[in-house]
Amino acid sequence: MICDVPKVAVTTWSSRGVILVGPTYRQYLNKALDAVKNKEVASIIGQPGMGKTTILKKVEETVFSFSTTPFYLDLASKSEIEDEFWSKVSGDKVRSVIYPLLEKDKKKYGYSFLKKLFGVSFRSHLDSLCGKMISDDDKLLRLYCLKYNRDFDGMLKFIEDFKSFDNIALLIDEVRETHITKIHRLINSGLNVSILIAIPTDSYSRITDLAIRRRLDESRISLDSLTSEDIKEIVEAYCKPLSEEFFPIVLSLWKGRELNTVSSILQFIRSEVEKASKECGDNINCLKERIRTSYSLSNVEEDSKNLERLIRDSLSSLSKEFNISYVHPRGKRIEVKGKSFVVGLFFILDNEAYIGLVKLYNNEVKAEDEDVKLLSYVSTVEHDKKEYSVKYRFVVTNSSSLEVPSVVNKLEFNTMEVVRVLQGDNEILEEKVRGFLKSITSQQGKSELAVT
Repeated sequence: MICDVPKVAVTTWSSRGVILVGPTYRQYLNKALDAVKNKEVASIIGQPGMGKTTILKKVEETVFSFSTTPFYLDLASKSEIEDEFWSKVSGDKVRSVIYPLLEKDKKKYGYSFLKKLFGVSFRSHLDSLCGKMISDDDKLLRLYCLKYNRDFDGMLKFIEDFKSFDNIALLIDEVRETHITKIHRLINSGLNVSILIAIPTDSYSRITDLAIRRRLDESRISLDSLTSEDIKEIVEAYCKPLSEEFFPIVLSLWKGRELNTVSSILQFIRSEVEKASKECGDNINCLKERIRTSYSLSNVEEDSKNLERLIRDSLSSLSKEFNISYVHPRGKRIEVKGKSFVVGLFFILDNEAYIGLVKLYNNEVKAEDEDVKLLSYVSTVEHDKKEYSVKYRFVVTNSSSLEVPSVVNKLEFNTMEVVRVLQGDNEILEEKVRGFLKSITSQQGKSELAVT
């Protein structure tokens, strides 16, 4: 596949070679690494798919460079933290740290010249001691033999012992509200080791113990949002050959909240490349054109007319619900200021006129549109030999920079939404039109209340 987008979530990846890009995430990573260096507690809170695991995995990959042993604990399917902890304790790793320290004082552990003479290695001698009673004061031998109960208290005892000889970082992922009691005990145990805790937003919101929330908030890293630069770097990191085509599409979908996590961005890219590849194979120019045309407006004038028609149909279908007495079935020509133009949307509600235009663009515009300017001057509309005063003027557009007079309101669709609607996505269309009608009827109600 031309883009290196994984099929699976980061929680199943190896910690080696984790991709973490974007200025926001580099800032998050630095905060997390500072917490590790300073042996602090920090919480990483965010929606699933926003990169909590990626940060923990990158920390796990990085902390070896400053002589720290990380324990990455994934509690996604674990009910008890100690079960996951003990599954991650490597006897070989512990012995590689402890054995050189034991070797410095062989006589203390009863290793004599005679044993050496008879071919008994010091390791074999230590292994024989593991089957005997070990003094509570002998941390080294207890660690070498891993003489600990495999429960929560045993976990605390092991950490207390091991931290005397090695720096420890606990990286605890997918913490849920059911884990919080023991997490609180761990934080309050006075171990003086770094603890990074990743908690989904919904689980954090259900924590009712104010003391725990206060402790988690002391060094909180919140994965709330991404900047356009973050999104640009993410797209480039995973799909460099098609990044110029994908970036404006992904950014628009992100702003429109159709994509709201890093995971959703990556899966969108993967899905679109797979669809385009069915037609193009690995032909890069074909892929670029296919992706570009799938999410752009081919003819803004024609697309404006088609969207206008679809909005009229939606207004008609919702007319009974919102007490709309009339929806004009086509564009209505109006003369104002000695000029003539066509108002594409015209409906009557509570004996007053609502008029609007649809103005779509393939590029952002800054200049004021002439028709929009004329729209602002229309005060009455004639229909069926009767004059209706204009209550509301609006323009439907995909351009956030279109300048409109103060008396004209904007109903914004992003380009992706327009494309989806034109391709037959009635759900987006109804949601937009329904929201628009709720907004104007709510404003009308407030106005009437004020008059009363």
